[in-house]
Amino acid sequence: MGKLANFFREQRITLDGQKKTKMLSLDRQFEEMEAERDSLKTENLNLRAQVKPLEREVERLKNQVEQNAAQSRGRLEVISEKMLVLIANGAERRLTKEQVIRQFGLSQAKGDHHFDILSERALITLRVVSQDGSTYGATKIGRQYLADHNLL
Repeated sequence: MGKLANFFREQRITLDGQKKTKMLSLDRQFEEMEAERDSLKTENLNLRAQVKPLEREVERLKNQVEQNAAQSRGRLEVISEKMLVLIANGAERRLTKEQVIRQFGLSQAKGDHHFDILSERALITLRVVSQDGSTYGATKIGRQYLADHNLL
């Protein structure tokens, strides 16, 4: 007998056949729900145990991605560094963007790409715009980059 039936028996409440059958049916449903609840609790514990290592793995991967991103922001490609050195040291010559690109034998698209990188990282800045072409200079950040990497 279930909890309801035991309660009625302890209280000395008697039920006729149909009510007793209904009560026993409710007892079975209650026991089934308790069993299902216990099963769900166990499943919940198992799932939590599986989630914890996955959360740690996700955190580790996030950190790895951040480190990789920081490293990719770290050192420039060699050609970009050489362009930065030339721009930083070429203030008196006032080299245009096109002259710098030509000096390294780059295609216009490849040269523009390197200029974009240098500009996006605030290593160079536009100095003068003229009919002959734009000239650039190294920024404080650009000169610091060169100093940090012994390129001055």
